[in-house]
Amino acid sequence: MQKPIMQLINEVIQKMKGYGIYQVTIPLPFWNDNVHCYLARRDGMWTIIDTAMDRNETRLAWNAAFTEYGVEPNRDVERILITHHHPDHFEYARQLQQQTGANVFLSEKEKVVAQNNLDAESFSRFYLSAGMPQELIMQLQPVNTSANKFPNNMCTIDTNRLYPIGELLFEAIQMPGHSDGHICFYNSEEQILLSGDHLTRETIPYISYHGYGNKNPLSEYLETLKQMQLMKISLVLPGHGPIFNDAQVRIKELLHHYEERIGFVLEQIIGEMSAFQVSNTLLPKRSSVLEKWIALGETNAYLSYLVGKGEIREYKDGVQNKYVRS
Repeated sequence: MQKPIMQLINEVIQKMKGYGIYQVTIPLPFWNDNVHCYLARRDGMWTIIDTAMDRNETRLAWNAAFTEYGVEPNRDVERILITHHHPDHFEYARQLQQQTGANVFLSEKEKVVAQNNLDAESFSRFYLSAGMPQELIMQLQPVNTSANKFPNNMCTIDTNRLYPIGELLFEAIQMPGHSDGHICFYNSEEQILLSGDHLTRETIPYISYHGYGNKNPLSEYLETLKQMQLMKISLVLPGHGPIFNDAQVRIKELLHHYEERIGFVLEQIIGEMSAFQVSNTLLPKRSSVLEKWIALGETNAYLSYLVGKGEIREYKDGVQNKYVRS
């Protein structure tokens, strides 16, 4: 008889504690209800993986976790590893660095992207070119302030290097798509993947383009998913949603989802359309400005992918970029 899901999850959590790895769940104000960060103990010293947003709720959650696991933050924390630069994973890193004195590690690509967000003029110009009305653009600025919250001492995560996380060694593997330099950590002996936002069980990873970084992230993401099909993964510790042990099933589901979504977006292109016009076909009529921004970023990623495949053409029409089927 198959064990109940909660029993399986509890058994996994106990197993991870045996390796010195503890999940720290921190509430978020939007999108997902929370983010999973991780604390890992090795020889009395601790590694933090991801940090959540810079909010009072985050400070309280980390202080509670330090108390629960007997961590003296100003003495026991030796490094902070960041899977990617998005605010719900990275923003509180500077505060934790000040509290612990530990160096913060981020991949080189993520540092470049996070420090080169659009200024106000470039921001407005990009979204105007996508067809978004000026009044909506004015409501959105600023969107990403991670560059203003950079820690003082930033170290680089070396891909293909082994990092001690708890009692195990994990290889840092660059898995782009959700962000340009997203890092997952993989232990080949126990086949455990610390997946960040790259692979999650209940939510669909958000693949988008907002005017900086790789313009065709969906192509990279799908290629990375296909490469992951060659990996032996027995357990996934994600940044959002439940821990799960059916990674290959989930990868197939995601590949199928994106295949269908690509076809659906292509069907929405009738005549000449801007990215914003296409994105509006994917949304309910009464959507917030933030929801419109999210949908536009996703639409940009799909349109770039379709341009790359030769399914559609992109051309300039005044200040706007327009798309038409090939």
